[in-house]
Amino acid sequence: MTTHFNKILSSGCSFIQGSELGDEYPFSKHTYPALISQHYNVEYDCVAYPSASNQGIAKSLFDYGNLSGCFVIVQWTFPSRLGLQLSYPFKNKHGQDQRWFDLAPNNWDLINHFNEYREYTEQLKNLEIDKLHDMVYRHAGNDDNFMFYTLLAIRAVQQLLVSTNTPYLFVAGCNALRDINQVHTIEGLGFVEYCDKKNFTKGKHNHPLHDAHKSVCNLILEKKLV
Repeated sequence: MTTHFNKILSSGCSFIQGSELGDEYPFSKHTYPALISQHYNVEYDCVAYPSASNQGIAKSLFDYGNLSGCFVIVQWTFPSRLGLQLSYPFKNKHGQDQRWFDLAPNNWDLINHFNEYREYTEQLKNLEIDKLHDMVYRHAGNDDNFMFYTLLAIRAVQQLLVSTNTPYLFVAGCNALRDINQVHTIEGLGFVEYCDKKNFTKGKHNHPLHDAHKSVCNLILEKKLV
């Protein structure tokens, strides 16, 4: 692919934000989109965040603003995550006000998975977001629903990028997405399954580390997808 751009902009979940790579706040410079930006010696920006849903990924790009000069790399995530705008603000893990929340099966934020965020988890329970979570998945937690809302998010972002003449690369974060038209796989697999197949080192929270991102970066460059 031959194009002109002066910035790589990425979006996705914790894999693209760079959790457990050691420099993940605000985002890592060692993920494969960041490595691609270094290869081309262009600016890098990232709007990925941990536990993002596909709806949240779409929102991050619609909220970004000026896409001029960008090449956008999106790694779509697990369809079973569902993002929504709450009717009230709450404090995120960093004490900032927000309204967007991403639901997920066995949501770590709702089960005291992280000792350092117990106050955050208690806030969510006080707001009864755990009850909202249980109700949503009880009544709407099925694969047809998950894939429908995922496709809406992907096609909406695709239309945004096409309408603004913004070049892009969509990557499947998991095998559930690999049959979606114009979403690229990594040797026929989603990112998670590719990393499992190659036995790349992972952090304690199951995030593939540096070797995985270097490998995916090299494959994308070899295939000239950017």
